[in-house]
Amino acid sequence: MAITQSAKEFAGKLSINLNRLEVLDDFLKRVIDENQHPAAAVTIIRGGVEIFHGVYGAQSPDGTPLQGDAIYPVMSVTKSVTATMIAMLQEDGLIDICDKLQEYFPDFAGEGKDEVRLWHLLTHTSGMHDGEIDEYAKAEALNLFGLKAPLHSKREDLLDFGELLRDKMGLPKAPRTWSAAEDALDILGRAAPLKAKPHTQFFYSSIGYSMLAQIIEKVSGESLDNFSRSKLFEPLGMFDSHFILPREKWTRVIKRPDVCKGHEYLNSDDCCTNASGGGGLKSTMRDLSRFGLMWLQGGTLGGVRILAPASVREFTANYSLDIPPALRRGGWLIKGGQALGWSVRLDNKDDLGTLRSAKAYDHAGSGGARLLIDPDCDLVVAMYLVDKDASYRNNGRVANIIYSALD
Repeated sequence: MAITQSAKEFAGKLSINLNRLEVLDDFLKRVIDENQHPAAAVTIIRGGVEIFHGVYGAQSPDGTPLQGDAIYPVMSVTKSVTATMIAMLQEDGLIDICDKLQEYFPDFAGEGKDEVRLWHLLTHTSGMHDGEIDEYAKAEALNLFGLKAPLHSKREDLLDFGELLRDKMGLPKAPRTWSAAEDALDILGRAAPLKAKPHTQFFYSSIGYSMLAQIIEKVSGESLDNFSRSKLFEPLGMFDSHFILPREKWTRVIKRPDVCKGHEYLNSDDCCTNASGGGGLKSTMRDLSRFGLMWLQGGTLGGVRILAPASVREFTANYSLDIPPALRRGGWLIKGGQALGWSVRLDNKDDLGTLRSAKAYDHAGSGGARLLIDPDCDLVVAMYLVDKDASYRNNGRVANIIYSALD
């Protein structure tokens, strides 16, 4: 049963309505039965207690039932984890989010780039535009080295391109993966002009978070995978969270049918080994909920302090009230509401329901991941509704049902 024993024992103390949690369980069963999603998983923590842990549908296209310890590529929810590590390093005095990006990347040069600071990357207001940077980098690969990036080609063609590009650029030998090719393109893309002046427009940028991850590695002297595991995941008891997933855990990764957008990458070995700071984390819903609970509790979980309350306040404040509204997932026009590594609810109407509080903050990840934290309701929700078409279908309905269960 998805409703936990603790929820049943302490429903009154936790101010939860068990009947409404049954409605949630029924709803999730129905959307799976109707094939709206191949699989779904939801973990809810209220008052520091896990009250719901439900898994539905199939772990793989062969129909194997989804397991409670399934591992998910949470994609852009990774950005909140990368931001957390930036906050940790700032507390250690190794960086400052007001540092200029050029201090870490001298080759990030050109008009206006000397004004880009780390907090601009954290809020997606650096002026960098991923699409234009990608096109610029590919044009440079052709102009400088005569290498044409393959489009919609077989995986092997992409890997061949990456190896050749790295060799031409004189970069160190790297595993034969698409992420290694992307790293090379990112270097070429640093010369691309900004699309806007810093902190004047919102352009969602995974490249920016990739650069933040490289800063973490530069100042810590460790790989992102090692630093995150020793300084964050293991102290929090997140033992199934990895950037580079150990091979013995690959069988636990959820796989999706080919009707789902992005299935080629999300089902691939490359996904298991991609250590991108913008989208490389693999985790379970229970691990992700523990990470959210640490934030909810002011930076501490189980007596382990990861962040100071001051960092939690700084990183969950809104920095975008003066930024023009921007189109986000599904065509939603979002005004303001951008913290450091998080989206802030405010009064926005979007794809995560209308019942969460103005102080709620969250992050979504391509493929179906979502992490929601609501300090006003003492609530953490980690969910993964396997997405068919990048619409985040039913995220809002699930969230609204959850809030209806809070008395």
